[in-house]
Amino acid sequence: MTEKDFISNWTKQITNASIKNFPQDFGSFENSNELILPGKTLVIGQEFFGSYEILTIDGTLVYQAENHLAAKFIIYSNRLKPAKIKIPIDNQMMKELISKYENYIDSLIRQIESDYKKYFNDIKNSSTIVNNILRNLNLIRY
Repeated sequence: MTEKDFISNWTKQITNASIKNFPQDFGSFENSNELILPGKTLVIGQEFFGSYEILTIDGTLVYQAENHLAAKFIIYSNRLKPAKIKIPIDNQMMKELISKYENYIDSLIRQIESDYKKYFNDIKNSSTIVNNILRNLNLIRY
């Protein structure tokens, strides 16, 4: 098996197992604010006095998140590039949802790395392989 085959197999395996979507597959919340999004890939930009820029990959400012938690929530919610999302007002609820999501992604990473070690001796490349798989699935872990 080549690394390319490994990436392809894992991408298919995770897709067939139905990727969990954030935030709906990690819990629910009542009180929220709605945010209109551009339907493009987003990244966390610079921090200014505790708030964080949310940018498109071409550098266009989309939103100024009030803290790093809110910035991660927006980025994680944007996986399928929706036109709008709901952001919980309660920071504790936001923190719980993010924690569950990050545990899910960390679990996938551990499984992929463990399987990688079975097929390949050079584990130095495992981070690159894991990143390629996550990128193929549009999964992000900050």
